[in-house]
Amino acid sequence: MQTEMLEKNIEVRDLLGAEVKRVKEAVADAVDNCAVAARRAVKEGRRAAENLVDDAEYAVKQHSLSALGVSFGIGMGLGAVIGVLLAHNGRGGR
Repeated sequence: MQTEMLEKNIEVRDLLGAEVKRVKEAVADAVDNCAVAARRAVKEGRRAAENLVDDAEYAVKQHSLSALGVSFGIGMGLGAVIGVLLAHNGRGGR
């Protein structure tokens, strides 16, 4: 009786060990796949950002006066907002 229980325990231990090994391998494969996908996504994002910068440079070169006007307008608008905020804070926040 005791020998049968010992044999059964050994069998269960071996089965559990094999299952644990299988699960560990599956998890390791999944982690590797995710790491590869993340690296690909970073590379694609970098390429997209470089393309966007190139397109912006090209657009500015093609429409330099418009780009200058837009930049000037944005600068004036930000300057006005900052001036109003500084004047508002100078009055004690009223």
